[in-house]
Amino acid sequence: MKRFLSLWLGICLLAVSCAWAAGYTLKLSASNIRLAPGESRTVTWSIEPVNLMEHTVTWASENSYIASVDKNGRITGRTPGSTTVTCTMETGTKSRVTVTVTGQPVTRLTIPNNEITLEPGESAVIEYEINENADDKRVKWSVDDKTVATVDSSGRVTAVSGGIATVTLTAANGMQANAYIYVPSEVKKVELHPDSLALGVGQSYPLDAYIFPGNAKNRELVWESNKPNIARVDNQGNVTAAGEGSCLIRAMTQNGSYAVCQVSVYPVPDSLSLSQTEVLLSRSNRSLTLKAEISPASAAASPLTWESDDENVVKVDNGKLTAAGYGSAVVSVVALNGLKASCLVYVAEKPDNVSFTQSLYMLPAGGEGVTLAPVFYPAGSLVLDVSYSSSDPKIASVDTEGQVRPLSTGSCVITLTAGQLSCQCEIRVYENVKAIYTTESSVSVNQYECVEIQLYGDNGQPLSSRPAASVEDESVCAYIDGMLYGLCPGRTRVTFSNPGTSITTQISVTVNENTAAPVRCLALTFDNGPGEYTDEILALLKKYSVNATFFMLGTSIERLPGQAKLFNGTSHEIGNHTYDNSSISSGIVAETSSGLGKTDRLARMYTGKTPTLIRSSDALLPEWLFSSLLDTRTFVAKGYDMRDYNSSTTAQEIVDNALSHLYNTTMLTFHETSPETVKALEILIPELIRRGYRFLTVSELIEYTGNDQSLFSTKLK
Repeated sequence: MKRFLSLWLGICLLAVSCAWAAGYTLKLSASNIRLAPGESRTVTWSIEPVNLMEHTVTWASENSYIASVDKNGRITGRTPGSTTVTCTMETGTKSRVTVTVTGQPVTRLTIPNNEITLEPGESAVIEYEINENADDKRVKWSVDDKTVATVDSSGRVTAVSGGIATVTLTAANGMQANAYIYVPSEVKKVELHPDSLALGVGQSYPLDAYIFPGNAKNRELVWESNKPNIARVDNQGNVTAAGEGSCLIRAMTQNGSYAVCQVSVYPVPDSLSLSQTEVLLSRSNRSLTLKAEISPASAAASPLTWESDDENVVKVDNGKLTAAGYGSAVVSVVALNGLKASCLVYVAEKPDNVSFTQSLYMLPAGGEGVTLAPVFYPAGSLVLDVSYSSSDPKIASVDTEGQVRPLSTGSCVITLTAGQLSCQCEIRVYENVKAIYTTESSVSVNQYECVEIQLYGDNGQPLSSRPAASVEDESVCAYIDGMLYGLCPGRTRVTFSNPGTSITTQISVTVNENTAAPVRCLALTFDNGPGEYTDEILALLKKYSVNATFFMLGTSIERLPGQAKLFNGTSHEIGNHTYDNSSISSGIVAETSSGLGKTDRLARMYTGKTPTLIRSSDALLPEWLFSSLLDTRTFVAKGYDMRDYNSSTTAQEIVDNALSHLYNTTMLTFHETSPETVKALEILIPELIRRGYRFLTVSELIEYTGNDQSLFSTKLK
């Protein structure tokens, strides 16, 4: 029983202590004090309001050169200047006192000639400058490597042996200046890059020589070849292949230090080609090996270099192709003499279905028309031969790019043909009208569903073009191309106006809660921000009531703090993208952790939000690094990269790229640095709403899918 009571009392005392830490403050007897050099004063501390707990504190001076403090809070002035003394409780609560030591402090300390070269045994006095009005001009000399040089109390430095040493001059208040002592040494090592070389007969290549240490004397090199009939070298390290075989190129200094490069010389081909010039890979057929065909046969052993111009699409290793992502890329093989052969590689699926994004288009006679947007399934399908036709070209014509021109009133059908696949849509062309109306003054639609809103002209016919619409509460519903989409439960009003006129009509809209889970979810993510176009992107997302996740760089926040402040008060999610887009997998753990912390602080300062997720330039994060960083936040994979950071990428290319990589749960990655991204999102967001996608933040997507590994790749059903 006594043991139980003791345990219970301990728990109660711990609870009281925790409650106290949240409600009490640490007070000091002074917040500002002035001292003369050598003068001391004790600062006392207390707890308010007074309590019965016993506590301990520690004292620390920000600059002990100016003022020091002991464990009892006794502060002693050392030299003129100002510093801060901090008192810290065991709970982490702090209180500070500003200490000013009277007199004129050292404000300038420089070494004009801060680079000195000395031979071993030589000496020199380092001259320095300090502000004349300083009351305490005491200085102290030190050197970081006494095996290279020594320094005495008067600043006389003496060279000892070869190397580089840093001499530090410290003033009484801690201000410092550095001088660098260079003591030449003999060459210790020579390196050649590359250390092996393959050349074709008649080819040349310049070798790079590196001599260590960097301040070594007698650095001149003598170059020679052990078999000049195979490869010769000039006094600058330029190697020229003369005949087939192998030899050694040597570079040597006066003291006998040297390095060698293994040179192999091969016969070069007269012609080079590949076994295939066009290849199709897919999910079920991801790899294929290309063969290089060389003539004459005697050049078959000549080395070849393989490369892919887009490794996000296809990778190549000694002719073996491996599909990496949908798209097209050129794989090339290059011989030593520059001969090159290429193969066009497509990574795609064979389409099994095609449809237009709309089954009906209503266009005004003589208007600008519309460009049809076919969608092929599954995502990533490759379609090379597409044709269009109109059932009545007098009503509406269509060109080879799917551009429809409305010519006269009436209806016709546009047909797309791609191999064995085809799809159709109806084109209705009407005259312009002077009044518009709807048959119903109110409509009801379920959340995540849509309903078509039909408007009529004063001639009783459906309008020939989509009216403009203004939604009073854009968080409730959206109107896109004749369809009203329910976003959130609630009520609002929608005002329609005939384009180019002041004629309007209005309906009330009720959006009902939809208890059925949405079929398709999508997370829009943005990397490396904030950027020059963050404000336009945020305005566009607000227009459609879309929340996104922004993975920010610390350096970008520092560069564009005004753009970062735009996130205050928004519902967007903020993620940490490291401080300077550094590698989390290969970086130094301490630097990585420090960079993440710095970015967190900058994000909180300017966006008002604490980053909840982590993403870096690495595709994956090893588990050991998580335990090293002690960071429990979710590491988010890249998502499908729109590559909109390339200046050559157009808005339409971004749109096509996104639409070809849609899944039931999808994560797309954009950037905030191009106007083409804004143009693409203006097209994409309405199109994604049409396709029934619900926009989520990354954390919401993880919660919805239950996928804490952030791999959002569920294929569309």
